[in-house]
Amino acid sequence: MFEMMKLDWAATKYYHKRILMVPLCLLVVGWFSSLYMVPMGAFLLFSISVNPFAVEEKGDLNRFYLTLPVKRKVVVKGRYALSLALCLGGILLGVVLMPLANLYSFSKWYPDFKWMAAIVSFSFLFCGLTSLAMYPQLFRLGYQKGKIWGYYLPAGMICLIYIIITEYDAKVKGGMFMTELLIYASEHILAVSGSLLALGAMLLGISYLLSVWIYGRREF
Repeated sequence: MFEMMKLDWAATKYYHKRILMVPLCLLVVGWFSSLYMVPMGAFLLFSISVNPFAVEEKGDLNRFYLTLPVKRKVVVKGRYALSLALCLGGILLGVVLMPLANLYSFSKWYPDFKWMAAIVSFSFLFCGLTSLAMYPQLFRLGYQKGKIWGYYLPAGMICLIYIIITEYDAKVKGGMFMTELLIYASEHILAVSGSLLALGAMLLGISYLLSVWIYGRREF
């Protein structure tokens, strides 16, 4: 599995420079509020994990992988391992950059440990939802045919939801919507964080099982 993950990562080296744009994007998001940096970091780095799907069609990597002494299930495992690593990396990057963004952010509120736990668990759930929306379609159709339903549409919906939430938070709730949610989460930290992590893991597991089933029956 880890060898497949390394193969995918090496195959996408042309796209690695895009990772340098992620911290800049997070610092821009932090200008409005540092609360959004962790889930946005998870989403941006997770999105980079779709690059192997684009590269495999350009270089016909699918056929190359199938010549290796590995099962298709291992190919799927490697890709999910890479996506999970990038998701966790995005979460960590958001957490690390939050203190810097808080220096110039419109919102000077900064979460304590309990609230941070809730933000991290929500970000993991966010990755589970994104994985379920993207990966089965990409494994079923490949990048060229599946990028609309397996990437652009889910990414667009996520961006739209983000804009709606931020606008609602700023114009209707006076910046208190996310704060109120986090207050509730901090008062029920074990139940909320545990539930979010469990739900994220369940969605990730469903996404993985669907992808294994779909990719195992795909014709090349």
